[in-house]
Amino acid sequence: MSGNRISRTKIVDGVVTPAFIHNSAHYFINLQVYADGLVNCWELLDLALFAKKLESGWVRTSVPDGKSISVHGLGSWTVAGGRWQVTAAGMRARVRKLVKQLNPRLENLHDCGGRTTIDGPGKMRTSILGSPRERPVREVLDGHRTRRHDGDHLSIFVRQNTVTYLADLRAFADGTIELGRLPDPEVLDLAGLRAAIDEGRVLSEPAVGSRVTIHELGDLALGDDLSTTNIEQLFRQVPDLIDTANGRPDSVGRCHTAHTLFQADPSDAHREALRVAYEAIPEHNRMYVGDMDTRDGAVRFALYGEGFEDDA
Repeated sequence: MSGNRISRTKIVDGVVTPAFIHNSAHYFINLQVYADGLVNCWELLDLALFAKKLESGWVRTSVPDGKSISVHGLGSWTVAGGRWQVTAAGMRARVRKLVKQLNPRLENLHDCGGRTTIDGPGKMRTSILGSPRERPVREVLDGHRTRRHDGDHLSIFVRQNTVTYLADLRAFADGTIELGRLPDPEVLDLAGLRAAIDEGRVLSEPAVGSRVTIHELGDLALGDDLSTTNIEQLFRQVPDLIDTANGRPDSVGRCHTAHTLFQADPSDAHREALRVAYEAIPEHNRMYVGDMDTRDGAVRFALYGEGFEDDA
């Protein structure tokens, strides 16, 4: 074993632009574009490999009418009357333009060498670069210094100038909230977000048939809603985003801790603490307390005597 190995972490700036991943259904994503020429479309690719993903239809700029669109954490709908502004060639050009804006001289662009995986033991394949989690950044001038605040995000609908947009709610470590993916991005705080929800300007469940615009991509009418998340549950998630941005456990993490304590000592006090922690999680995120197979079944069984049976 070597006694002289080290590693380093490098921060690479990037931007996002809207697109879809076509994997059975059409999944809306913030396509991540970085200054070193890497693009994240569920895996990091260089520009040449990204172009192939566009050609294959894995990355798309439109959804056919009658097909479904899924927006993580927000809902899924069938698409009607889609009017799309960007072709595959247009998306390729946009991504190259974004890279050049971030890296004007196009220096030190990453070259994947035509592959994104390496062969491991047996038939196992390992991703070379992985798929980084999208981390919003907000830069604020503080005297003569620029401070960077990390954030987290979720999708939401925002009404702006009579148009309903599929927007990006970005919450930062200092409590600032940005509404992005809009022609005119907005900055507010938790109280301002609460007011916008109460006014009906920020929402999660537009009526069937409503026309929604995805800024810089196109617009569509929402057909049948296949699933939706209540706006109050999304509002409850925003403090979790701020906790995550600060490196603190969110409500799911706190519930994990409470469940571990209950398993070690299943007392009434620990069961009550687990109940409080579990019910503090926004309903659409409670499934993440357990693993992919059991989800929150073990916690529900401990609290209510049910859980595993429902998931069978």
